Amino acid sequence: MATWLTAEDEELPTLWPDVPMNDDTATLYLSAAKEACLAYAPALPEGAAIPDGWRLAQALQARNTYNSSKAAPGGDFDGGGYGISAFPLDWQVKQLLRPRRALGAIA
Repeated sequence: MATWLTAEDEELPTLWPDVPMNDDTATLYLSAAKEACLAYAPALPEGAAIPDGWRLAQALQARNTYNSSKAAPGGDFDGGGYGISAFPLDWQVKQLLRPRRALGAIA
């Protein structure tokens, strides 16, 4: 049965390669990411396993939040204007939690 990610999870470095080495820091970001994911995701039936996509969303959200704390006020990481902006709970995380379903068909 899948569970939410923790700092001790063996799979964490695979999902978040630059995870902070301090377990307390990793725990803080994973906990905050879990809360954000639960607030956005639809409710699961009682006793249901956490979907793999939700675990991935938690890792992406934790990484995005951590990276946003490292970004300059303009949104870039290196201060040169050519960095990557970080957006907490971005469209990829939302898609993992609430996948959009295609409606209609082409005849």
